[in-house]
Amino acid sequence: MNVFIEGLLLILLVKSCHGQCRHWSTPEFHFASNRNLQGHVFQMKAVSSAVICGRDCSMDPRCASFNYDAGSHLCELNNQTRLQSPCTFVEKQGSFYFDDNKKTSAGADGSREFSIVGKPAQQSSDHKTRVAGNAVDGSSSSARHHCSHTSKDPAPWWRVDLGEDHCISKVRILNRGDCCSHRLTGAVVRAGGDNTTVTDNPSCGSPVTAAQAQPLGCTIEFDCSPELKARYVSVDIQYIPGTGILQLCEVTVEEIPLDHCSGESSGA
Repeated sequence: MNVFIEGLLLILLVKSCHGQCRHWSTPEFHFASNRNLQGHVFQMKAVSSAVICGRDCSMDPRCASFNYDAGSHLCELNNQTRLQSPCTFVEKQGSFYFDDNKKTSAGADGSREFSIVGKPAQQSSDHKTRVAGNAVDGSSSSARHHCSHTSKDPAPWWRVDLGEDHCISKVRILNRGDCCSHRLTGAVVRAGGDNTTVTDNPSCGSPVTAAQAQPLGCTIEFDCSPELKARYVSVDIQYIPGTGILQLCEVTVEEIPLDHCSGESSGA
């Protein structure tokens, strides 16, 4: 059966449940009733049915998932999925969520995590003892004393040296869990070969949204598409005007084999 047709049939079946179907996954699709992925909408529109919303998502290469509100008939097309942003996958009555479960399965792209624990790290400034190395110390704690933390800087940044080139496919940041998680709003992840100016390397994924940064102690994932050949991975926030603080409790990285890398590094 055509994958798209199968998806539409599943949407119709979920609608026929009248709210009784909470979640349903198949090898191809995932549905969740009364759930909504927030902070990743790139297009909103009023449509006559969830089927039309699903059709529009399938026709847009940017669309990774969609939300549909049964009451208002609002269709929201998302550029990420529940697996990429679990902290913003929230309960919302009257809404249902859909993604391509096959494409969003962890590790489906062949990427694997490699350890950057103990790699040399720097940041724009140090706040007390919360040095850059705290973000690559292997700790899973999101308490402030386990995090890197800059002072108030006009453009705070953090960078780790991987020691050699890798083909970076994903980067994950563990946000602070005891306070002030909103400070990560606007943060940009970059990867490349330039170690002089942080912002010269290409970005990986999209800047952190306010919705992503709001939950305390959550992990935010950045997809590098295409993958980036890089020796350096960095995070920066460009405050215009004013100053800000960058705090990272742990940074982890995934890669694919270097000889499969389609992206190019920037710099030397």
